[in-house]
Amino acid sequence: MSNSDSPTLQLHRRRKIEVVVHAEDRNLVEDILKTAGISGWTMIRDVSGMGHSGFHDGKSIFNDKTGLVMFVGVGGEKEISEVAGALARLFERLAGVTFLSDVEVIRSDYFTATNEIAG
Repeated sequence: MSNSDSPTLQLHRRRKIEVVVHAEDRNLVEDILKTAGISGWTMIRDVSGMGHSGFHDGKSIFNDKTGLVMFVGVGGEKEISEVAGALARLFERLAGVTFLSDVEVIRSDYFTATNEIAG
């Protein structure tokens, strides 16, 4: 099959948020994502990295409440802005970092807000 025989790839603009928090705070981040209508996310456990207070080793010592976790979520501008605002308020009292970026996705239906799905 030649390139001219393949359909044109349609991309959809979305926003991506990446959040790194202590594992013990992961439920707070999950609640914020759900409340904002983010329909799904990826959580990566045992994240390692260098921060303001030195190197954080990603190994969980005793349970899934130790170490760091990273959330990656994609959604519309409104939903991601809502998450970012709630995280900014949360990080006034807890440790954590947030990264925001523009992305393009192929399956836009995977990144529809839950409140849009419900009607």
